[in-house]
Parts: sequence; C-alpha cells; structure tokens
Amino acid sequence: MPDKLTTLFTKEISRREFFRGAGGFIVNHWLLSLLPVGGAGVLGWAEHDTRELQSEIWDLFYPKLPKVLEGKTVCQLSDLHLETLKISPQRIIETTMAQKPDLLVLTGDIISTRTDLDKVNPYLEKLSAPYGKYVVLGNNDYSHLSHTLLKRFLKQLQGLGWIPLLNESSFIPSLNLWIIGIDDPATAHDNVDLAYQNLLTAQTSAHTSPPTSPTPPFRLALAHSTDCLDDVAFYGADLLLTGHTHGGQIRIPGLPPLVTNTYLGKKGIYEGYHVIQGIPLYISRGIGESIIPLRFNVPPEITFFTLHQGNASPKYQTKDAK
Repeated sequence: MPDKLTTLFTKEISRREFFRGAGGFIVNHWLLSLLPVGGAGVLGWAEHDTRELQSEIWDLFYPKLPKVLEGKTVCQLSDLHLETLKISPQRIIETTMAQKPDLLVLTGDIISTRTDLDKVNPYLEKLSAPYGKYVVLGNNDYSHLSHTLLKRFLKQLQGLGWIPLLNESSFIPSLNLWIIGIDDPATAHDNVDLAYQNLLTAQTSAHTSPPTSPTPPFRLALAHSTDCLDDVAFYGADLLLTGHTHGGQIRIPGLPPLVTNTYLGKKGIYEGYHVIQGIPLYISRGIGESIIPLRFNVPPEITFFTLHQGNASPKYQTKDAK
C-alpha cells in the first residue's frame, strides 16, 4: 500500500459533497433556525441526514496478505450513542448483514447514559459473523457508568457474543489474523504496550520455533479514537479502525465542524481513509450523535472492508441503506 495518502478518496461532486467540504458549529437546535440559509428547511435537511444511513464499501489491497484473508470482509460499526439514536435496530441489522461480513468490530461509544444499558440488546444481539464479533469501548461508555455498572455492561456484551478487547490482542488462527483492541484513548484508558503484549509474546515464540505460515499475520487494530496513533505506529498495524469524531457531525460552509475531538481532527483529518505514519487508518463517521441529536451533511455510516492480495490503490463505493 502507498506510504502516504494526503487526500481523501472522492467521487463525483454532488451538492452533499460540496457541503461536506466545510463545517459547522451549532450549540442548540434553535441556532439552526437562525441561519440565513433558512430555518425549517435546514432542520428538515438535518433530520433527513441524521437518518440517512449509508454503507461505505471498501476494497483494500496488501502485497503480503495471508491467503486465508483473500476476499474476507470486516464490518465496522461505531458510535451508536443509543440515547438519541433515530435509526431502528432492524435497519442497522439488515444493512450490516446484507454484506455478509466475515468479521464484526465495534469501535466504542455504544451508550451515552446508564439507562442505555436497556437498549443494547435489540441493536447488537442479532448481528453475527462466522469469525466473531469484537468490541472496544469509547469515552461515553465510561463516562456515566460506575465500576459496578461497567462490569454489568461488559458481561452484557459478552452474553450477546461480543468479545471486549480492553488493551488486549486476540489471534484468530483460521484467518492468520491478530485483532489488537486498544481501550479508549479519549479517557486515557489506552495502553498500547499492553494491547500488543500477546502479539509480541507470540512473535518471540515464533522466532524459536519452525514457522507455521510463510506469511506474517495480518494486524487489525481497533480503537475509539486516533489519539493512540503514535504508539500504534511504533508497533505497526495493517489497518487501524477508529471513530469518535462523527465525521464532524454538523458541517456548514465556512465554519468548523461541530465534533472532531482528536489531535488529527484539529488538523482537518476527521473522517475516511488515510495512511499516516505508515499506518492505514480509517475514521468512521459513526451511526449516532452527541452534543445535539442531529447530523448535517455528515450521514451515518456502516463500513465494510474487503481484503485482497495485490498492490492496487484502495477502492470504494457508497450505498444508501434501505
């Protein structure tokens, strides 16, 4: 894959893509109605964008991809924020399962309040993938839970078949794949050294034993925020999946985006695919919202990455979910 990618992949520019080029900072709903572009119309457009779930479908190419991963699809969900989510469980399930993912990952901010624990099951229990479901936590997952309720939340996720990886890595032998789960950087729960410990121990053992595979394992890293990137780059990853920024959430021409909340976000990198410090990185726009329960020109997404052997540049297409 290329060492450096300085621009996002783009398609033919539509009205929506034009507006995505800038951002907006809006504190309350009523401020929308004060904008000169027109109150009720803007609110209606924002309501539409909040529900306009899209499938972002990527094909990624790696010269040294393990053969068992050829054609395998990883599905990423992020930032559900169940307190205010306006997209139904059924729609998320149907959109996800329509692509028949081989592996499911969820990159944090599932809940926004402690009462959201009662909303988790309908959204997550019917999602399935033959090679498993893995989850890391985000800042909102921590912010409103006591240690006792956090334990309940983790047991709830495990009961639904999701495997939490909190600064821990897990190997899937049948895929020759390591999943490195980094705990939430936004609340300083990240410990990348610890997250890579199992992988590093396995590498050390492999150096003293005959190799079981001529191809190195694929390293898929998960984190809620990109603020762990420096440490991930130190250890290396073939793909780092993150969220947290909501793609800006609300973006009005001439104004900064409502949400970025990351070091890279402040530098204008808050959604999509990039290669930074040698790490292929994807920042999901997520599904839900925070601060205010609206999106504007930043539709929610579920993302699918199909892995291929080769040297081609990444390719993608966007599909509106039904």
